[in-house]
Amino acid sequence: MVSAHNDADGDDCPASLILVEQSGAKHEIPQLSCATGIAGAEQAMRRSGLCLREVKVVSQHRAIARWKAGQRGWHRVV
Repeated sequence: MVSAHNDADGDDCPASLILVEQSGAKHEIPQLSCATGIAGAEQAMRRSGLCLREVKVVSQHRAIARWKAGQRGWHRVV
């Protein structure tokens, strides 16, 4: 039987929000889904007090989204 639900994007799977500081220190924050991980990533990138160089959302050992800080702000990398 084929399910109508498509898990290819991993929205229903638990994810981790990974924040990488300029110093290289990493913080892994468990998320309920990829969607909440991406929302958390967007919030982290907007917070001016954080000195981050990279933000990632990972689910099932696979990067779902990744951003790097540059001179002109944040940009998404493939």
